[in-house]
Parts: sequence; structure tokens; C-alpha cells
Amino acid sequence: MHSHLPQLTPARIVLGVAALIAVYFLFTFAGNAIKGRQLSLQEEALNSEIRAQQERYQELQALEQYLKSDEYIEQVAREQLGLVKPGETAIIAIPTEPSPAPGPEAQPGLWWEILTH
Repeated sequence: MHSHLPQLTPARIVLGVAALIAVYFLFTFAGNAIKGRQLSLQEEALNSEIRAQQERYQELQALEQYLKSDEYIEQVAREQLGLVKPGETAIIAIPTEPSPAPGPEAQPGLWWEILTH
């Protein structure tokens, strides 16, 4: 029994080598295209993050300028420190009704009970 194998001619060898080279370049090109797309997506994400950080930086700069402003200093002096400008009169509101006395359930227990609860 003779098996019929195709004969290897120089033309078939060149065609086979050319096909292998073409397949190699096809896979290389596809791999590079995929890698390029991934890098593009990563670049877009990083650019988006840069824009977000730049906006945050601008917001912080604006806040810093406000905190250094006379307007903010005056607001803190009036609201938190109770200061007034010369010629102004400070008014302190005193409640007209006494605050309710704490009930028996609000009585503190022994010191170790307070710490363990």
C-alpha cells in the first residue's frame, strides 16, 4: 500500500513559509491592536482622573482663599467667639422656661457600671 503524500516542491515550500509568516503577522497585529485599545482606555481613564483632581484642587484653592478672607474671619468672630464691632450691642438670649429636670432613669449608676455600658 502506497500512501499518496503530496510532493514537496519548492513552490509549495515557499507558499507554506509565506502562509506561516502571514499567520504570525496576523496574530502579532491583532495582539498589538488589542494592547493599543487597552492603553487608549487606560489613558482616557487617567485623563478623566486628572481633570477631576484639577477641579478638586481649584475648589480647595477657592476654600483656602475664603478661609483667609476678612468675611470668614468676621463670621467666626461673631458666631463662635461672640465678638461684636465697636458701637454694636451684643444680645444674649436667655430661655424663659427652665429646662426640664432629668428623670430617675437618667441618674448615673456606679462608676464601673457607667464604664461597662
